[in-house]
Amino acid sequence: MLRFLYQLLLERDVKKKGKFPKHIMIICSELGEGFQKFLNWCKKFGIQEITICSRNIKKINYDIDGIKINFVDKSGREEIIDAIRKIAEKAMRGEIKAEEVNEDIFESLLILRSQPDMIVKAGKEVPEFMIWQSIYSELLFMDVDWKTIRYIDFLRMIKEYQRRERRYGR
Repeated sequence: MLRFLYQLLLERDVKKKGKFPKHIMIICSELGEGFQKFLNWCKKFGIQEITICSRNIKKINYDIDGIKINFVDKSGREEIIDAIRKIAEKAMRGEIKAEEVNEDIFESLLILRSQPDMIVKAGKEVPEFMIWQSIYSELLFMDVDWKTIRYIDFLRMIKEYQRRERRYGR
């Protein structure tokens, strides 16, 4: 009963604050039934994009309308090296000159161009996925079990995001 009341108060506070991430990146080793619930909660709060980073998860289709779901299985270093190789190949073919290389061209060669607002990771290690895109993301280290995630856990994530002041490197 107390947990239910706490959940209601937490939900009310989160809705009242009204600041929600548009793009959440999660780093996990496996997903379970709880992940489908997580997607439903994201939809409820207007979260538009979810990126799942893992080397162990097969690309599974989840049935959620209106949420873009990305799967990333390369480390950030691998992704950056791949982009550099593509730039070098374009330069060798004469498609681009060295002085024309800029952030826009580099970003166009990455797996994902959108930047996550919040990254949720179990444990305390800094994530190695999407190094370029996540430079201004809010990192949230939680003890999350994606097989059995609860609505309270989701609300706590959002509340923690709302507490933070995003400075984007300033």
